[in-house]
Amino acid sequence: MDRDGVAVSGVGAVSPAGLGVHALWRAIEDRRVLTGPVTRYDLSGYPTQRAAEVPPGAVAALDSLVPRHESLAARYLAAATLEALGDAGLPAHRRRGRLGLFVGTVMGTRPLLDRAIGRGPLGVADRAWARPDELLTATRQVVTVDGPAVLLAPGCSAGNEAIAAGAAAVASGEVDVAICGGADELSLEVFAFFTSMRALAGDEVRPFDVGRRGTMPGEGAAVLVLERADRVAGRGRQPLARVLATASAADAHNQTRPHPDGTGLIATIQTCLDRARVEPDDVDWVCAHGTGTPANDAVEARAVAKALSGRRRPVLSSVKGQLGHAEGAAAVLEAVIGVRALTHDLVPGNVTLVDPDPECAGVDLVEPAGRRGPVRRVLSQAYGFGGAVCTVLLGKGTPDAR
Repeated sequence: MDRDGVAVSGVGAVSPAGLGVHALWRAIEDRRVLTGPVTRYDLSGYPTQRAAEVPPGAVAALDSLVPRHESLAARYLAAATLEALGDAGLPAHRRRGRLGLFVGTVMGTRPLLDRAIGRGPLGVADRAWARPDELLTATRQVVTVDGPAVLLAPGCSAGNEAIAAGAAAVASGEVDVAICGGADELSLEVFAFFTSMRALAGDEVRPFDVGRRGTMPGEGAAVLVLERADRVAGRGRQPLARVLATASAADAHNQTRPHPDGTGLIATIQTCLDRARVEPDDVDWVCAHGTGTPANDAVEARAVAKALSGRRRPVLSSVKGQLGHAEGAAAVLEAVIGVRALTHDLVPGNVTLVDPDPECAGVDLVEPAGRRGPVRRVLSQAYGFGGAVCTVLLGKGTPDAR
């Protein structure tokens, strides 16, 4: 991939902070923890009744933005897409080059199917929710998609895989514009899943803390609009960021646990550095997967320390202490935050970190307050169950800013 070729021209988000990227970034800057009591479901039978839920007021506000759809995830995705296209200065329907849609998810519309199963025998209408492509319906109603429409579901690395697929399509000329998104909604099935694995946090998600006990579900959607940098310049606009490299791997070690040596993550980081022709010390922030589970965080810290071994320890933090784990949406929400970190020169902190785990000593864990200073490159990484790993390296929007 041409390191100057693929640009981020727009971003959009629906998150537990509300509608829009401004609300999301303001919550990151203000160090707000967005997990709290869930209003949508009765969770009395679970170890916690807390999650990172899109506020009810924001859900209601979707009515004025996007078509009605039974899947909240589908509506989140459509709203984030419209915001991102507007941010990029691109029309939703008028001619703006061939546009492709690349979306990552974990649950898709499955929450609706499972709730239908709970009500009794499935009808014809209920069975429609077994079709994952229904997740794209609302977006296709508000945006003309005249290129490929791809839905990816490799576990929680799905959002980064969508960015990688879209960047490749732009770089090859397959599309002029790539909408790269991730979307998921809260569901009882996810609560049951994390409960069965004993990986559900009771009060807060504490990535890299010695007292971490697990993760907490989140939800939302996020979108990056990708184009060639020269195309963005030709429209008289400046790129927000650049996709310098992407890389994927699968360690296939265990259905739910990463390889103890972090082999897949190490491979993707090193590949990104090689493809972008940058050194380990050139990475200013590692936006960690950082779920707050005992199994994930220590492995991830060790792998990052090994892959980015240089003159200094790699700077690392996770925003899941604030946003919970939004599954298919998580990696793209984190990429949006990465773009904002590059434009605002702010590294978000580990907001819920109190007592750093000595097992994570090989990295420079960012204090809760975050850090001001030049941010030129951001490495954003995501794991998925089954061993899938995908890493994305982002850089400043203009080459001379590096």
